[in-house]
Amino acid sequence: MKLISAIAIALLLPAAAAAQVSVVSSTLEERAATPGEQYTGTIRVRNTSSAPQLARVYQTDYRFQADGQTFYDQAGSSARSNAGWVTFSPSRLTLAPGEEATVSYTVKVPQADPRGSYWSVVMVETVDEGRAAAVRAGRVGIEPTIRYAVQLATHVGQAPRRIALEGARVSREQGAPALAVNVVNTGEQADRLDLRVELFDAEGAPAGRLTSTRGLVYPGSSIHQRFDLGQLAPGTYRALLVVDTGSDDVFGAEYTIRI
Repeated sequence: MKLISAIAIALLLPAAAAAQVSVVSSTLEERAATPGEQYTGTIRVRNTSSAPQLARVYQTDYRFQADGQTFYDQAGSSARSNAGWVTFSPSRLTLAPGEEATVSYTVKVPQADPRGSYWSVVMVETVDEGRAAAVRAGRVGIEPTIRYAVQLATHVGQAPRRIALEGARVSREQGAPALAVNVVNTGEQADRLDLRVELFDAEGAPAGRLTSTRGLVYPGSSIHQRFDLGQLAPGTYRALLVVDTGSDDVFGAEYTIRI
């Protein structure tokens, strides 16, 4: 089962350039592996512009927070980084207009007994050498950068799953009332999360059910979740929030909310 996470996120600074080398394979790949196992894969890239393009390939770590911040830290700096398990080639690509090429990678899981999820990203970044030279010469003040982050996530065996729910409140930031909560992965296993809220009125009668499915949340990362309560009449309700990790581990909390 392929589980290397190719985070297909394109980071564009600023919104500019048409010249681009794009990742055209999955940007989220995962793999379940065992200690000592070695596996390989490829990242497909394409020059989508009408001119020759140069791209460089490198690694970083990756984490994100419920407040919207995303961090691409130095490769190997995270305790659960697999950057040291990964080798790839080539580190630079020159592509003719419309040309497609591959970056090959190998992941070698240590023989020691790692458990849980380990991940990093491979960055594919378009290099505009002419613009970079202009920046260095002071003729251009901002250098646009187009890069794709391909997450490589390796899941080794089973490890403790833990979810924390923080800062729950009724929010009206976007007009209609919503139950807002931060969901934090405090365990050692990355999971896709199914969330649901069961609502009950002051008499205990069911008042509605709200659901949401979220993508892979890594240990140490967090997401912000909102459940729209605009359909509820003013009053007091009991809300049971359940977070299902897709395994035997289910987490929850109960709140009293007022609309």
